[in-house]
Amino acid sequence: MKNIMKKIITLILPISLLMVACGSPSTDTQTQPETAPQTETTATAENMAKVALVSPEGDIAMGDVELILEVQDNTSGETVAVENIEVSSKMPMEGEDTMISKVEIEPTETPGQFKVKTNFGMAGTWNLAATVKDAKYQGGNEITVEVK
Repeated sequence: MKNIMKKIITLILPISLLMVACGSPSTDTQTQPETAPQTETTATAENMAKVALVSPEGDIAMGDVELILEVQDNTSGETVAVENIEVSSKMPMEGEDTMISKVEIEPTETPGQFKVKTNFGMAGTWNLAATVKDAKYQGGNEITVEVK
């Protein structure tokens, strides 16, 4: 009888402790440290920009290509000098995964213009998603190009 009681207690005690530990609500309250407000540039007409394809004009051949993209003020259309842009090159494929092409970006001698090297491995419609990465300007554009 004592052996049976010992077995029951050794089984019930851990289960009881586990139930209490998991089931009881915590009374501790944690406070988040106050953080300094982040300075974030808000989009206004004065700091909105778009990215436009400057070169090549006309047909774009399949294979390795060099494009010139230009960051322009949304209101005036003037070229604006920015530090950096981010560009991705994708071709949507119906019923298959999207084709993605590696992109290399470097600034040209003209402020606000960037040389973009990529490879259009297939003829068809390609999408260049360009985003301005600058403290002063925000914006971007999706540029659709037809590759022959």
